[in-house]
Amino acid sequence: MIYITNDSLGQAVYLDLHERAPRKRTGGVEHIFDGLVGNGVTEVPVRVSSWQDCLEIAFSGSRLFQLVEEKTVRRIMGDVVRELVIT
Repeated sequence: MIYITNDSLGQAVYLDLHERAPRKRTGGVEHIFDGLVGNGVTEVPVRVSSWQDCLEIAFSGSRLFQLVEEKTVRRIMGDVVRELVIT
């Protein structure tokens, strides 16, 4: 579990990701992560796919994004996944 930011109420927003087995694709390897992003009250299922220079973050709408900007969460999650894929 990684704490990534705080919401508007000062609660920590966390990210819990688990990587599936990487899949070989033409031109590289695709990494897929499943997990949760939440603040202790509300959790959102998330799936992140990384392939070459593309990053896709998919999660359903939630009350969580009334307390923290979705754009901020996506940016931080992207940075975390890039670090996980590089190492």
